[in-house]
Amino acid sequence: MQGFEVISSGLMTTIQDLGRTGWTQIGVPVSGAADQFSAALANFLLGKDINSPVLECTLSGPKLKLLIDQQIVVTGARMQVKVNSKIVDHDTVIDTEAGSTIEIQSSKCGCRCYIAFTKDMEATNFLGSVSTYEPGKFGGINGRALKKGDTISFNGLDKNSIKSGQGASQQFDNSWLIKVTEGPEFNRLSSNAKDSIENLEYIISNDSNRMGIRVEGPSLEINESGNMISGPVFTGTIQCPETGLPILLGPDAQTLGGYPRILQVVKADRHLIGQLRPGDQLKFQRISLEEAEKLWLDMALSFPFLSKI
Repeated sequence: MQGFEVISSGLMTTIQDLGRTGWTQIGVPVSGAADQFSAALANFLLGKDINSPVLECTLSGPKLKLLIDQQIVVTGARMQVKVNSKIVDHDTVIDTEAGSTIEIQSSKCGCRCYIAFTKDMEATNFLGSVSTYEPGKFGGINGRALKKGDTISFNGLDKNSIKSGQGASQQFDNSWLIKVTEGPEFNRLSSNAKDSIENLEYIISNDSNRMGIRVEGPSLEINESGNMISGPVFTGTIQCPETGLPILLGPDAQTLGGYPRILQVVKADRHLIGQLRPGDQLKFQRISLEEAEKLWLDMALSFPFLSKI
């Protein structure tokens, strides 16, 4: 079934769902939407399974021409959205007709937005997910980002009861406070690093991507040097290499890491990693495991669809 034509692709637009779980033991990362909350919200507002495919648009978005009537929702970073040259709202179900153009412009706050459609996009399923993993060249459209001239098809099934409504308004900024718990190798940090880490401010580096967020700023001192046995890592694991500058791992990160895992982003804040853009300011707030669990439970009560993530 016809879907949409890509008139221009934006900086990096890929097809994502919530990722492929259960394969990290063979070295396949989970991947999926970098901001799972925004991706799930887009599908929820359309009454769809929250794991349905969405378009993830990084820093700037595509211009698309719809080939059939659709309802759409755009969530995430506050990129300006235009339908037939008219500005429309985020987090709101929008009615569009065949021939309509959807244009997603660049963002000033936040890094990624998500577009959900009434019907599911057809994409390559690999190990139970259509999420695009560019390093491995699988999922999505032949494992790559969309490009000008692509025509994306929809399947013929309507899995949803079409809704009309508006979701919770998300707040985006260029300064972030992300909550973390102590990681397995937290005690490798020097006493001074442990005491000061919450007072340090970092700037998101240009050398950041879906594999990891690198930062610029003060280095952390590691007491214990030398080799350590590689251990499992996942989205939100914060490693500290020899430079002393933390690296926040993203959804496309490797499944094993050999650097000290000093911190772990709490589940309630993990989606924020997908919104960190170069030049943003970042600070960490350490909390206990009990506080982290309560934060997630409270968030899931406010947004019941999160219980499926």
